Amino acid sequence: MDRFECDYAEGAHPKIMEALMKTNFEQSPGYCTDSHCALARKLIQEACSDEEAHVYFVAGGTQANVCVISALLRSFQGCVCVESGHINVHEAGAVEATGHKVLALKGEDGKLQAETLDSYLTSFWADPNTEHMVQPGMVYISSPTEIGTVYSKSELEALYRVCQKFAIPLYLDGARMSYGL
Repeated sequence: MDRFECDYAEGAHPKIMEALMKTNFEQSPGYCTDSHCALARKLIQEACSDEEAHVYFVAGGTQANVCVISALLRSFQGCVCVESGHINVHEAGAVEATGHKVLALKGEDGKLQAETLDSYLTSFWADPNTEHMVQPGMVYISSPTEIGTVYSKSELEALYRVCQKFAIPLYLDGARMSYGL
């Protein structure tokens, strides 16, 4: 049985363990200044077709989410996600510690539905008191979700269209993407 609900529930693939064993006794300066990080940075720049792209490595997914979300949001904005979303349930308030509220909406099978998002954003902007409320500034989803469901291409496209309609970014946390594939 394949289970996709948590990336911490499995050990490492044998090829990863093999690669770690090959480099186990290497000494390096650390803090992303070693040759392995330099190569990874170069490969990412090539994949992005931008040799000047700034690539930063952080310790984990929570730190990556905090960096991206706090960089994209203005001080008065929050991040919309599904109630079971990783940033709402499993990251110990890391996003909210930056001063940005997590705006959780009901989902279906762990997924945020485009219709739900559109209805929420439409209602928010129709409310005459919006200047007194946390403004939705972006949308966060993870795929696979916290319960192991995977967004279809059409679901992602529908969410993206809603985000475009309201001129807010759609952020896909792909921390578990490789095993969801």
